[in-house]
Amino acid sequence: MKKNKLFYGLLIVSLVLPFLLPQPVQAAGANDGICNGPDGVRTILIVGTDYRAPDYLYGMGDSIMVLRVDFQNKEVSVMGFPRDLWVQIPDVEEDNGRTHGKLNQAYFFGTEGMGYYDGPGFGAGLMQATFMQNWGFEIDHYIVINMRMFRNVIDAIGGIAVYNSSPVYSFHQNSPKFLIGGYFFSGNEALMYARYRDPRNVNDRVDRHAMILMGVFEQIFSLSTIPKIPELIGLYKNNILTDMHLAELSQFLCLAARVEEDQIKFTRIPKDELYIPDWEGFVWLEKEPGSIEQHLKDFKAGTWPE
Repeated sequence: MKKNKLFYGLLIVSLVLPFLLPQPVQAAGANDGICNGPDGVRTILIVGTDYRAPDYLYGMGDSIMVLRVDFQNKEVSVMGFPRDLWVQIPDVEEDNGRTHGKLNQAYFFGTEGMGYYDGPGFGAGLMQATFMQNWGFEIDHYIVINMRMFRNVIDAIGGIAVYNSSPVYSFHQNSPKFLIGGYFFSGNEALMYARYRDPRNVNDRVDRHAMILMGVFEQIFSLSTIPKIPELIGLYKNNILTDMHLAELSQFLCLAARVEEDQIKFTRIPKDELYIPDWEGFVWLEKEPGSIEQHLKDFKAGTWPE
């Protein structure tokens, strides 16, 4: 099956992507990277919002990841971020002088419905600005998906396989919701698995979001997905927010088809480098100021994780 991933990937590119975005297609450029990709590293902010409506007027950044893609060296890495990281949020002073909040609120205050941020990308744009403000980390593009689309996409590709490596608990329940072992999730089951929060969980939401992303990657390039392409076209069209043009998306999917699952590196902000202060409300702070910024520099340079 793995040797046919390129075929599946290119088939999905040719059939699905022409329906994804209404904007004009830009030329890919005369680059010599794999899949005619750009020189240098590209970063993509991936946000899963907790908004249930079909639009994107509001919503918190429930899942926050940065995808690093290197077309020259055929490398793909994913870095997850706790949504409760305490950060400085630019351009929201109109909210009673607010200057700081949780990382997931950076998306919320940027949404079109809130009306605080008039820059490009709305929620995703303000979150990109927040990364730059706090850690000097520039993100090239964004992809945003809401809860409704998350469920629909996973159902459309036929569900995803996930190996759960530790029990998953939910608040106020003594028995775990998920035991150790392999599961095959529908869209709604994957959403519940992604959102459970409890101090007893060894693998927290950030870890489980990475597991789900890997499950999606594996399933999207499986033979069973090919007959569902018409349904995928209807689901994706005008329902996922991104600033990437068709040519850029084609390059990224082409590269994804050539990278084996075990070559993708998943990492996160190390939990042992964060602490919960004695504040009202639950937030994470750095134990050593500057540690997140250094991890992001190493992530961008491709030296972390090893």
